[in-house]
Amino acid sequence: MAVEGSLYHTHVVNENGLVGQSFVEGNEGLSLGVSSSLVSASGTNPEQFIGFALSTCFNATLRIVEQQRHMPQNTQVRTRVDIVKDTMGYKFIVDAQIMFPNENQEDAQAVLDDALNQCPVAKLLKANDNVNFRIVNAFSDEDTESYGE
Repeated sequence: MAVEGSLYHTHVVNENGLVGQSFVEGNEGLSLGVSSSLVSASGTNPEQFIGFALSTCFNATLRIVEQQRHMPQNTQVRTRVDIVKDTMGYKFIVDAQIMFPNENQEDAQAVLDDALNQCPVAKLLKANDNVNFRIVNAFSDEDTESYGE
């Protein structure tokens, strides 16, 4: 049963952890092989799922905000997700890099701030010390912060 007011409702099922398939219940027909990033096995891992979810949802939200402000909609988002040992188990380190090819820093920051308050995936992640959203001129693998260390 969907939450009252739900605009979309789905169930994703995983029956075997990081071995086998995760699938969407019903007639959507989406099924993905899953695996762990820490072993050599085929399949999509949780790090990739988080990266896909954040990059896709956040860039869509950025473009909606740009459209509302009558700005060109040409943002790009690249999300890096790392898994590292934690005091108990593991933790993810997430770095979302956002490019605004034709905007000045002030306008880009205003769009970013609005999108952080509107995107449902960003809302889930933004308060976590291990998650960073930053405006960049070019995508890079260089670290700019020590996340939650």
